[in-house]
Amino acid sequence: MKSEQFHLNEVERRNKEIYLSEKNKELYTAPMSYEEYYRLVSTNTQIEDLRAFYRDTTKNGTGLTIVPNKIYAQTNIFLALHGRYSYPILHNHDFVELIYVLKGSCTNFINGKAIIMNTGDFCFMAPSTVHAMLAVNDNDVIFNVLLHEDSFTQYFPHILTRRDRIGNFFKNISVANNATPYLLFKTKGNEKIMNRMVQSFHEFTDKNLFFEDLIGAYVNEIFIELSRCFTPETLIENSEKNAAAFIHPILNFIKVNYNTVTLKGLSDIFSYSEAYLSKLIKKNTGQNFKQIVEIARLEEAKYLMQNTDYTLTEISQKVGYFDSSHMNKNFVKLVGLPPNKWLKQSKNEI
Repeated sequence: MKSEQFHLNEVERRNKEIYLSEKNKELYTAPMSYEEYYRLVSTNTQIEDLRAFYRDTTKNGTGLTIVPNKIYAQTNIFLALHGRYSYPILHNHDFVELIYVLKGSCTNFINGKAIIMNTGDFCFMAPSTVHAMLAVNDNDVIFNVLLHEDSFTQYFPHILTRRDRIGNFFKNISVANNATPYLLFKTKGNEKIMNRMVQSFHEFTDKNLFFEDLIGAYVNEIFIELSRCFTPETLIENSEKNAAAFIHPILNFIKVNYNTVTLKGLSDIFSYSEAYLSKLIKKNTGQNFKQIVEIARLEEAKYLMQNTDYTLTEISQKVGYFDSSHMNKNFVKLVGLPPNKWLKQSKNEI
């Protein structure tokens, strides 16, 4: 592959400057939700603004589940280099993502755990798995391969009948909709896999006649090589943890949309039944859906009380209460003090 293809592009160079500045470096230490990123971009014009991209490419424009769209709609196989020095924003997909580290390393935040991927590591990400990627060195070269479900039978006709972990991974996605969240293979720089990945990237960028068919053949060859040589080193994450990993984006979504969110709407966005979603929220927070919404409403009221000149009546209306007496009642119930006394106390503590 031509070395110039690995040079930092303009966006990466700009993001690198932000990363190297002391006040922004800490933002790269942990993944952030789309809502957190949205607020960050709103107050910092230096940061690359991807809000339009997430609105266009995610389910219902919520910034979480990336779906086939005008960017990915022209092909069932999509390849790209992962952007270096970009913020690790939590997301998932409704397609399979393959991640391959050609050079350097990266951090893959999966289900609340930071997994370091080094040269030669090959990771399969199931559609529902929430994760975020971080690569903060010039020599980090990471390929992302996106496989829509239609590609399973189109380019890998025998994948669903294979009796290995990769075959089971795709079978559970296609048939049972209950795939292992991720598979990670340590290939230690296997040359066959490396060459096929580089060739696949060339095919996708050049887009010559039948390029998708050839990429499919290369990727299929990689799958076979992985199954033959590296299955014993596969790492499998428990699927129960994957559901729990959704709690962070779920809570952030409620926090931002407390005035309009409903349990049914939330279940549609995150593709869970209302009953299961209620159980998931209760299990991970100790509170039910209505309590979480109420807490989000009061947190916004606190913010407005401390940072604006609105009256309590105006604030109560802005956060969705019928009147200030209703807000006062819930404030005492959850905070232990009426709003005016809480505000006075908070000012004394500063």
